[in-house]
Amino acid sequence: MKPREIAYKILQEVLSKEAYANISFNKHLRSQELKEIDRGFTKELVFGVIERKYTLDFILSFFVKKAPDLKTMIFLEMGLYQLLYMDKVPSYAAINETVNIAKKVLGIKRANFINAVLRNYEREKEKVIFPDKERDLKQYLKVTYSYPDWIVERLLNNYDEEKAEALLKSLNERPEICYRVNTLKIDIEDLKRLLDSDAIVYKKGYYLEEALYIDIKNPERHQLYKEGLIYIQDEASMLVSKTLNPKEGDTVLDVCAAPGGKTTHIAQLMKNSGEVIAFDLHPHRLELIKENCKRLGITNVKTEVFDSTFVNEKYLEKVDKVLADVPCTGIGIIRKKPDIKLKNYTRKEISELIEAQYKILDSSSKYVKKGGFLVYSTCTIGKEENQNVIMKFLKEHPDFKLVDIKAEMPSGLSIETDSLGYVQTTPLEHEIDGFFISKLKRIK
Repeated sequence: MKPREIAYKILQEVLSKEAYANISFNKHLRSQELKEIDRGFTKELVFGVIERKYTLDFILSFFVKKAPDLKTMIFLEMGLYQLLYMDKVPSYAAINETVNIAKKVLGIKRANFINAVLRNYEREKEKVIFPDKERDLKQYLKVTYSYPDWIVERLLNNYDEEKAEALLKSLNERPEICYRVNTLKIDIEDLKRLLDSDAIVYKKGYYLEEALYIDIKNPERHQLYKEGLIYIQDEASMLVSKTLNPKEGDTVLDVCAAPGGKTTHIAQLMKNSGEVIAFDLHPHRLELIKENCKRLGITNVKTEVFDSTFVNEKYLEKVDKVLADVPCTGIGIIRKKPDIKLKNYTRKEISELIEAQYKILDSSSKYVKKGGFLVYSTCTIGKEENQNVIMKFLKEHPDFKLVDIKAEMPSGLSIETDSLGYVQTTPLEHEIDGFFISKLKRIK
């Protein structure tokens, strides 16, 4: 099967069945024997169309009077993306190859329509008039950087116009893949020597010693990954466990644990001692944690199916440290998961999500021993799901207080609010994912 046909099948799953792009991509690529160059082309086309969908659809609106069916629209978006953003693909190839696949999948009539629209764009690009920044800032940001209204509104509600625009731009950049060295199996310097001996290019993390940016193609097929020497995890995600600061022999509870990045990092920091209890609502997601623990050589993690909006009576006031890394809108990780842009949250849905976040934080607080700690984190940006949730919690829980986390922050990372007990990272300011991390102590 050709790369464009595979890309179409993935995009159809993502756009019609709300499949996760990375899962659908991996599923389809596993069943195909593609050269590395074709694999890269397919990935660029799939994730590029998702990332730039709002821009592509805006441009197409100048050449299509009535929006066509979804399948036809996907081919139009694929063709236009190649014309606009894939410089190494000649225009004739972008159009002809896309149309040929459309002919096979949709038939001659719709393929001819796709051909006509794409060729009209090539002839009459000047017809496209982008929104004026001064007259309609929100529409300008939405179309220029390709974001849904709710994300544009969120950032404008939290930052001035200049910074909001810079953040939107930074969230479109393609990040390098960061790996956590599994120090339970290999010393960091020994891994570096291993990489050097195999002539694998890598660079140190921006902030954390156990973070490395390694140039590996198909990481999950690589021997280093299979042997559990490395784990794919962004530095911002690693900072969450660092802030929790688990010690050897602690009892730690991770209330929203799957797929296990932070759970396994906590276990690693504890040197496989003590106990890490991992809750998740879905049994199949807990299986991912078990698989990761087995590969990484972790033996101190216990999994349990549980809905963390409720309280588990077994663990009342029995835990040294609790991590509540709650479900969120995910704005901070759009660089890696551009399909987050496809979620059109309503205000009601966001309000319900924030209510669930608060319930999880409230329930999590019940497990903390006196003198113990609770970390609340999200992978999103904006006070709505972060500071506001914490401030509400503190009003209703006088037995907790925010604590200075400057000592837990790596020396190269300076965020002025760390002494107040919380930080917000962003790719714009820190070159890592956008995470909110706060730390609370039970004082009575």
